[in-house]
Order: sequence, then C-alpha cells, then structure tokens
Amino acid sequence: MVRRTIALLLTLALLFLASGAMAAMAWRTETPAQELLKEYITRANQFLAEQGEQEINSLFELYTRFAELGITAHPDAGQAEDVQIHVELFYDALNRLELRTSDLSRFSRIAAAFLWALSPETTSVEEALQVPAERANQALKEPSTSFEDEVEELNGTVSRVYYAYRPDQYRDGDNWMEMTIVFPLSGYGLDGGVVTGVTETKGPDTYSDHDAEYEGYFSQDDYSHLEVFPSATPEPDSAAAGYEYAP
Repeated sequence: MVRRTIALLLTLALLFLASGAMAAMAWRTETPAQELLKEYITRANQFLAEQGEQEINSLFELYTRFAELGITAHPDAGQAEDVQIHVELFYDALNRLELRTSDLSRFSRIAAAFLWALSPETTSVEEALQVPAERANQALKEPSTSFEDEVEELNGTVSRVYYAYRPDQYRDGDNWMEMTIVFPLSGYGLDGGVVTGVTETKGPDTYSDHDAEYEGYFSQDDYSHLEVFPSATPEPDSAAAGYEYAP
C-alpha cells in the first residue's frame, strides 16, 4: 500500500512538472492543427518525464503552418540548443515533425517520446525505444559514417518514420542525429500504425587535411559555391581587347 502511494505521488509530481513546462510556452490554438500539436507535445512530455528526461520546454515560434520547439537548459529560452524540433502543420492536421539533436545519448528517449505519443494506449515503452535505440547505437559504433533514410514526403494513411545521422555537419565537431515523422492525412488519426523507412547508407562524412586548410565554401556540402577562374581581362577576342587605356 505504501509503495502504491509513493508511486502515485511520484506520477502526480511528474505530471505537475510536465504541466508547468507546458504552461511556460506561449501556445496558440487558432487552428485545429495547433490544438493537435499542443495535445501531442503534452503526451510526449509525459513520456519524457516518466523516463527521467528533460521535457520540451521552449516554444520559439508557432504559426498556422509551422512551429519551432526545443529542449533547453531554461524554460522558454530565446534560442534553440542541442535538441531542436520543427513541426509543419496543415490547417486541421499535423504534417511532419523533424527532431534533431547533437546529444546522441539522449536521442533514443526523446525520439521514443514522439513515437509513444502517436498511440500511448497501444505502444509500450520498450516498443517506442527499440528502433531509435538501434539507430543511435549504429551512429555511436561508426561515428564517422553517415546514414539517411529516403523520406517519402506525401502523407498517407499511417505515420511513417525516418532516421538520419550527419557527423560533423557544420564542421564544428558536433554530430547530429535526426528523426522525421510524416503524419497521416487528416481523418486517419495518429494511432493508425507506424512504418519505418529503409536506410540508405552513405560514405563517411570526413574531410582530408587538404580540405581542412581551405577557408570558404566546401564542395562536399549541399549548397552551391562560387568558383572564380583566372582569365585575361578584357578577353582577347572581345571588342575591348584592342582599346588602349590611358595610364
């Protein structure tokens, strides 16, 4: 009886802390999707609290089409830290969620919170943790080798989950682990099942010493870069080539 009382008090304390973290965030419920997001994050925070993990406690931006959230050292922080959450919204449904963290030791619990929150009545803690833990362990065993699931962005009838690992993505020594959830279409509900994507393994995201000496844009990244090639000015075959410039 005493143990049950203690367990009940502990659960109530965790829920109280979770509600406090939620209260600190400036929620807006102007659309059905914003209302769904608040409920979804509330369930995820319940899981995090029960697992002894810090809860989602900062809401940076919330609009009708997207939201930016995070787990920060202090509630309602002004900027994201090493746990970042981006959510895209339809008017009446959640579209997709992207979780990113540079703390791989926390990834499995945080990712599992979002998976458990899809269907808390039918998903066990062990089931929610299984795949995120496997993917995090894969990254920890081969920290210099990236991997990425090919994301199918169109919404279907069930939730789909994809993972990615990007070592030293910004060349600052931080390795980023990601999970993407593509939610089902409006009317199907979040708890209709979960499908995990297929991994496409890439080569190691490492850079040679020659590359490290170069300061500027890198051809290895996903952004375009400017290349300037020396040439005669003016061009030999241009009309300006025969013009004498005064000293």
